[in-house]
Amino acid sequence: MPETPRGKRVPDATGESFLVVNKAPNGQAEPFFDRTREVWVAPWRKPDGRVGRPTGKTRALAVASRDRHVEKAAHEAAFGDLADGFSAKTTVNGLSAWWLEHVARHRVRPTSLATYRKHVTVITDKIGSVPVHELRPEQITTFVSDMIDDGSASRARNVRTLLVQILERGVEFGLATQNVARKVKAPKSEPKRRRTITPDETQLLIAECEPRFAAAAALCFIQGWRISEALGLAWQDIDLDRGSVLVRRGATYADGIGMSLGPTKTRGATGEQLLGPTVVELLRARREMNEGDRANLPDLWPRYEYDGENLDLVFTTAGGTPTLRQHVDRAIRKAAERVGNDSAGLGTHAGRRSVVTNLFASGSLDLEDVARFVGHNDVATTRGYVQHEGDRPRQVSERALELLDP
Repeated sequence: MPETPRGKRVPDATGESFLVVNKAPNGQAEPFFDRTREVWVAPWRKPDGRVGRPTGKTRALAVASRDRHVEKAAHEAAFGDLADGFSAKTTVNGLSAWWLEHVARHRVRPTSLATYRKHVTVITDKIGSVPVHELRPEQITTFVSDMIDDGSASRARNVRTLLVQILERGVEFGLATQNVARKVKAPKSEPKRRRTITPDETQLLIAECEPRFAAAAALCFIQGWRISEALGLAWQDIDLDRGSVLVRRGATYADGIGMSLGPTKTRGATGEQLLGPTVVELLRARREMNEGDRANLPDLWPRYEYDGENLDLVFTTAGGTPTLRQHVDRAIRKAAERVGNDSAGLGTHAGRRSVVTNLFASGSLDLEDVARFVGHNDVATTRGYVQHEGDRPRQVSERALELLDP
């Protein structure tokens, strides 16, 4: 037999009005038993003024159901409609798409944006349908774990880092009270030993490189440049008589866009630099080749403009279109094969790693100097480029003992 409900209305002495008694502490009406349906009803006033009537087989269950409705309504009121269409129902998918278009697109280069889009696809495929405020650390932990099981700890690390950035904006916009991705530790990935070559091997490789790409290869393997900085170079930036160059921009390729000019990857890469004698001679030869190409197409040579300045790019095809990184990579590998060197793992970025490793292993420069030479903003990044220390540990030991045990 169900509990008999307590009275709800008590008439006054005149019989013309009544008082509502036994109100619940939160101001909602007292639950009552509906004999017709044989269920308990716990009425509550919705934010829009309408009355909700959650039910339960017992009084406690009805009250618990009402409490859940009240809590949900309070939550939705706290995360109401926000800027640019955000609401309490905004999903990870919606926030990620907004972040790519309105944040990342203005902050990174087209190539980085293309990588971000691929990472976001991985995120949305797994947890994209989850509302941002409902996302839990255990869901992200499982998501990251699955990526590691698929054999890519480094990719899992990068995707988790990107998710942290996206959810941070969700917190700023009030879609969540905390960034739950920060509660998930970044997976550890074992550092891979990557290919480098010695200065002697560099000279042999450059000498055998196809003339059209030799100067670009030399900028990577002798100057330690990123290939984007080399491909963004214009003749207006170079003073071959002084042996100097002003680095001001880069050129990158993105799917659906092609090659485009833009800022350098880091601010530290910009500025005036000295050029090695080998690089200067190769650039002289490259200029002669460029002039010959242009003479063959006097009226059809493409024009390039960046920051309001007309530019004559250094590295172009015979038809005047920008050189692609893949062209330089292929020329480097072919040159390595011609000199009997293993071409596996060799490419434009192997030049930058080789420069950092050779300079640091020589013992002549500390890591801060090497970082400054190659244009790294953070010395920790430079440390990651060092593949071996060569004779440096022995040199350090000898110098230390000269001081400590003369």
